[in-house]
Amino acid sequence: MAVLNQKSVLDMIKEFRRNWHTFCNSERTTVCGADSMLLALQLSMAENNKQYSGEFTVSLSDVLLTWKYLLHEKLNLPVENMKVIDHYENIRKIYDDFLKNSNMLDMIDVYKKCNVLTSNCENYANISPNIRNEVGTAEMSQLRDFLSGRQYVVDNETDFSEPMSPISKHNQDNEKVQLLAKKIIYSYLNLLVNSKNDLALAHILNIPDRGLGREAFTDLKHAAREKQMSIFLYCRGSDTLSDKDAAD
Repeated sequence: MAVLNQKSVLDMIKEFRRNWHTFCNSERTTVCGADSMLLALQLSMAENNKQYSGEFTVSLSDVLLTWKYLLHEKLNLPVENMKVIDHYENIRKIYDDFLKNSNMLDMIDVYKKCNVLTSNCENYANISPNIRNEVGTAEMSQLRDFLSGRQYVVDNETDFSEPMSPISKHNQDNEKVQLLAKKIIYSYLNLLVNSKNDLALAHILNIPDRGLGREAFTDLKHAAREKQMSIFLYCRGSDTLSDKDAAD
C-alpha cells in the first residue's frame, strides 16, 4: 500500500470538498491541518488549566504528550500503554467544542468522513471484512505518522555534516518570514470565508508586538461565547458600537 504523503492528503481534502454537502451542514466549514490541530489543542489545554488552576498556560511537554495521545485515540489506535495527563476528557471536550464552534473539522474527522463514503461504495463492499480492517488500520497509522511529521523525504545527496553558511542561514530566515506572511494572509482569507474561525484569528493575533496577551485572548473568547458569537464577530460588533459612540 502506498505511503500517505502530501499529495494523497490533498486528494482526500478534494474528495471531501466535492462531497461537502454529504458531510456537513455548513458550506463554510474549514479543514484544520496538523499545525492548526496542534494550536487548537494547546488553546484547549490552556483553557482547561485556567478552569482548574486559574492560569491560561500549558507546558510544551504536556502539549506534545497529549498530542500523541489525541492522535491515537481519535484514530482508534492502541492507547493502553500511553501516558495521559489529568483531565484529558475535559481537554478533549474543549477541543471538540472549539472546532465545532469555529465550523472546523480536523484532518482525522475529514479522513473518517471520506472513509464512510468509500465504505458505501459497491466495490468496497465486496472486499472481505478482515482485509478492510487491515487496510483501515494501515491508513490510520499512516495518517498518524503524517500528522506527527514522521514521514518526510530526505535527499540522499544532502551532506548534513557540512556547516551552514551565512547565505544559507539568510535564506532560511527569509523562508521563515515568507511562511509567517503566508500564514497571516491565509488566516485573513479564512476569516473572510468562515467568520467563526477563531483559530484563524488566533494565528493573526499570535504575532510579536500585536499587544494581545494570552489572558486578554481568553477573556475575549469567554465574552464572545456569552454572546454566542465568534471572537471575530464579537470584535466587529464592539468596534461598531465604539464608532457609534464616538460619532455621538
